[in-house]
Amino acid sequence: MSHNPISRRWLTAPLGPNLLFVLLILAYSPVCFGDEEPKSPSDSSEKRIKIAGTFEAIRQAEVSSGNDHLTDLKIERVLPFGTQVTKGQNLIWFETKKLDRKIQSAETDLKLAALELEAAEFAHEQFLRQQSLDKTKAKQDRDIAQQEFDNYQKVDRERTIKAAKFSLDSSKFSLESATEEFRQLEQMYKEDDLTEESEEIVLRRAKRSMESAAFSLERAQIQFERTTKQSVPRSDANEEMTLTRAIMDYEKSVHSLANEKRKRDLELQRKRSKFNEQEVSFEEMREERRKVVLKSPINGVFLHGKLTRAKLPAKPVELKKGDSASGQQILATVVDPAKLQVRVDLPEERLHVVQPGTQCKVLPTGMPSVKLDGVVKSVGVVRYVNGKFDCVVTVRGKRLTEIMPTMACDLLFDDPDAEKSEESKEESQ
Repeated sequence: MSHNPISRRWLTAPLGPNLLFVLLILAYSPVCFGDEEPKSPSDSSEKRIKIAGTFEAIRQAEVSSGNDHLTDLKIERVLPFGTQVTKGQNLIWFETKKLDRKIQSAETDLKLAALELEAAEFAHEQFLRQQSLDKTKAKQDRDIAQQEFDNYQKVDRERTIKAAKFSLDSSKFSLESATEEFRQLEQMYKEDDLTEESEEIVLRRAKRSMESAAFSLERAQIQFERTTKQSVPRSDANEEMTLTRAIMDYEKSVHSLANEKRKRDLELQRKRSKFNEQEVSFEEMREERRKVVLKSPINGVFLHGKLTRAKLPAKPVELKKGDSASGQQILATVVDPAKLQVRVDLPEERLHVVQPGTQCKVLPTGMPSVKLDGVVKSVGVVRYVNGKFDCVVTVRGKRLTEIMPTMACDLLFDDPDAEKSEESKEESQ
């Protein structure tokens, strides 16, 4: 320590009023006189980083009816905020009249749906029987067409040609017979010098028969030509087309019937599924009816509302009689104060200081005399909101049992930058 000659000389002089005044000024003055420039004492708080946190119950449970059907709920009774509860204890009671009316209506709807499904099942059975008849009819029509085609190819076609040929041959034979008869009569009458009138008549008739036979032959020839060159080929094409259409109609009928069956099967399956869902929903509704009283899942403290990152809602939540609630709405939270940790919204600029395993001091805001030890348990990999990372700090200490969840605290971390700056300053001196 450097010596101050001025102060030493004044200390040996008699103590007068002026000297005492000067000594007081020197005692409280930050200015030091000497050979070296004095160092200002380091304040430990200047080497610490303060981050706000919230005490969080490691074991907590949200309270909700979880209903999917009976969702229009109204509170009839609720325990006060902050009540100490045990597992299985009643927390919230709901009114039941409106819920019972909804269940009765659902039961009626289910009975009607059962009747509709029964009718659909009967109609489906009738449809299947009708389809069987339709398939048989379509197969019969195809088989008949096939049989008629075979008959034509094997018998009718040949007989048509034979009939035309036979008609032509008959006409030829008739003409030959008539011609021969006319020739013989004419020869016979020529040999007689005198011809009776009756013989002339017979001769004319024979000649007429011969002409008629000639005309018939001509017609038969035309008919034969038309039969063999026109009618038979046309019949061949018609019979082929008829068979082809019959086969196509059969395939179309089979395909249509199969599609219709698949469609009807799907429709019936949908009705069955819908009925099953309705039946399940009704059973679930009856189960939800038992949740008209919500019980505590764990031992702990009953808090109204939902906690967000261990914090109570910004606007106080006070459940009371007559309040409406939805099925999935989180109405309250039960927190177990036996085991606590600290939830921290870690600023991004403090990531270099706060890492898993980093130690810190935890100072409850409402209990200045309490100082706890903390160790960083985890730090989020990515930001959960802009500029903030999730951070969890385990905490221990003798007076930890006095802390309650949702209480605020400050976490003090050593600032490595401040220590490096102090070491650098000392080295430079």
